[in-house]
Amino acid sequence: MAFEAAGRTLNFTQAAQELHVSQAAISKQIKYLEGYFGFALFERQGRKVSLSSRGLQFHNKINASFNFMADAVEEYLEDEDNSSVTVSANSAMSHYWLGNAINEFYRTHKKTPNIRVITSDITRDLFVDEVDIAIAYEPGQRIGWKTSFLFKEEMFPIASPDYLKTHPFLGNNPENLFKHELLDFERIEPNWMNWKAWFSELDINTDKLMINHRFNNYIVLIDSAKRGLGITLGTRYLIDSKLKEKQLIRLSDFSVLSGRSYWLALNESKPMNDNTRRFYDWLNHYQAMRE
Repeated sequence: MAFEAAGRTLNFTQAAQELHVSQAAISKQIKYLEGYFGFALFERQGRKVSLSSRGLQFHNKINASFNFMADAVEEYLEDEDNSSVTVSANSAMSHYWLGNAINEFYRTHKKTPNIRVITSDITRDLFVDEVDIAIAYEPGQRIGWKTSFLFKEEMFPIASPDYLKTHPFLGNNPENLFKHELLDFERIEPNWMNWKAWFSELDINTDKLMINHRFNNYIVLIDSAKRGLGITLGTRYLIDSKLKEKQLIRLSDFSVLSGRSYWLALNESKPMNDNTRRFYDWLNHYQAMRE
């Protein structure tokens, strides 16, 4: 419990408050686990902490176990009218776009169903029988699912104000990015875009490309950019709120439309109830408001 809360909040004090224990107790439990496993679960930078690469893998498995247990309990407690709606999406979409959409749905609708979210960065895992609505990146043809376009993928360089104060981006030439600290994302699926693919779309030779830090989780990648570690690629609509809040800044006008898109998919093998239809329509409406 201590590691799950600390990894989710990335704040030992907040984790301690959630579990009603002292911060020292959280730190002691984390140190015990790191000694037991023989590797660091967190990377510490002053008072700030972030999950290490192995810590992130372990946390994902712990979180999946908790979700499994929660699902098992919910099956027994679920209302007879089957009012809940189950939605699936990858981690970036769940964290940045879907989370905001759900919050707005609850805020603007008086009577709302329970929204259950299943998260996976493996596309096939999003299309399981229990899911009512899937939000997927280039899902392809799916038997038993009705897909509709949500938005195109557009990617552009972003960085924190603190980084740009000490490392100003000069000019409007994408090749100037080679002089900067670049943060990249490990592609879990081959059609995901990273820096090399992004430069290639602009017909720029990548022989001089050097990646300073690489991450296997998009949320951790964006958090690292916010903390001033370097420049990364942001996806339009996913990180719009971070740009609006000035936590991140778009470097220039140049961007890449990858030719790929996010799609909404309805599970046609399940009966369409009013709550599923209402939330599906809301997701389309929510995106239309952001165009």
